[in-house]
Amino acid sequence: MRLVHIAGLPKSGKTQIIKRACNNHDFSYIANNFESAELMTGICKSLDLFPFKSPCARVKQYQYRVDLMAKKNPEIIVTEPPGTCMEVSAPMLNQIYVSEKDKISLGPLITAIDIKKIKNGISKRKSEELRLWNMIDESDAVIVTFCEDFKNRASVESMIKNVNSDVKIFFFSLNSDVSEITDLIFGHSTYSRPLYN
Repeated sequence: MRLVHIAGLPKSGKTQIIKRACNNHDFSYIANNFESAELMTGICKSLDLFPFKSPCARVKQYQYRVDLMAKKNPEIIVTEPPGTCMEVSAPMLNQIYVSEKDKISLGPLITAIDIKKIKNGISKRKSEELRLWNMIDESDAVIVTFCEDFKNRASVESMIKNVNSDVKIFFFSLNSDVSEITDLIFGHSTYSRPLYN
């Protein structure tokens, strides 16, 4: 079974990415809020919802929900992080990597980031900027969202690469081609940074 984790701050476009890139594919989905669950009804094979907000329990809660979904034997689970604002996702994936890597194949850790949050730079000076820095640093792929009218993509790519030189970068808008993102989710790429955090 393959597990693909798509992280990001609230309203970063995670659910829209999943809806567009996974439509017409056989997958199960774990949402972290009621709105996301509603948007995905009828699109995925099976659906789970876990809007937990307790930071100290997230890792165990996450693994529990993944284990419950895995009992239905899906080929792939696409999941958002638990809670409304998971800052780093690697600890949750590392736990699964250590304890269940014989049962679960971890796909890449993907992070969605709203272009408005980074178009003026990425630093560690403010708490939200530090959160974004850490999320980019831990990710295998970053999907920059809401970039319909944004032209200077090269500068954004350079900023992101300055944080994580190995990360794959995609740009997403409501009318963009999502075939590369679909390949990322359903293909053979894997979580490349286990035990990083």
